[in-house]
Amino acid sequence: MTKISDLLGKPLLSLADAKVVGYVSNVRFDQKLTRARIAEITCDDDDFPERSYVRFSDLRCDGDAAVIKSLSVFVTDNGATVACPINLPCYNQSGKDLGHIRDVVLEKSTVVQIVCDKANFVPKELLSLSERLCICNDTGAPIKLARPKVPKPTPKASAVPVDLHASVQTPTPPQSVTVTRTPGDPVKDYSFLLGKPVRTPVLASGRVLIAAGTVVSEKTIELARRAGKLVQLALRAY
Repeated sequence: MTKISDLLGKPLLSLADAKVVGYVSNVRFDQKLTRARIAEITCDDDDFPERSYVRFSDLRCDGDAAVIKSLSVFVTDNGATVACPINLPCYNQSGKDLGHIRDVVLEKSTVVQIVCDKANFVPKELLSLSERLCICNDTGAPIKLARPKVPKPTPKASAVPVDLHASVQTPTPPQSVTVTRTPGDPVKDYSFLLGKPVRTPVLASGRVLIAAGTVVSEKTIELARRAGKLVQLALRAY
């Protein structure tokens, strides 16, 4: 059995290259939370990308480090997966608060249990999942959710004779709009760090930016983002 909380933060070794090629910073799952699909690897070494991915089936993680056979097992993206649900709030189908998801237990790559503050459940009891919330069904009986309505297609307009002599007005070009992220919003890709202690200090320009022992919050992630130290935070909080 493997706990995701024990895996996060472990160094990743390439056997063929005899190198540490990064650290396991996240694990991504299929849409139903039945299998771990992708391990996300973070690295602050200039010889390797800042972020890369390994199929979970190519990963061994029984010891003090995670192991792959060689660098050839790296893949280019995370595929059609969902992020690790750790730290997501969880409710049952009646709206009862079950606390937050604290761990995911695996048998090889198969999920056998999802651990919450006030209850545990198995993947077949998962009712729905989003980036912000998890809902489980603890009734023991299947619950069928209503499918969202699909809007009907707009009927085609009837043919109208075209006046070739009518004047044509050039439409005003749309104004460009710049969208920026609101300061203080959590960085979604690093939300798995929420609630984890920082093991060693994160430094910036020779000073301590985030002290050891700090419990990661949204403000901590935003502080690291502004200083360009998100990778270092991911490597030091587990």
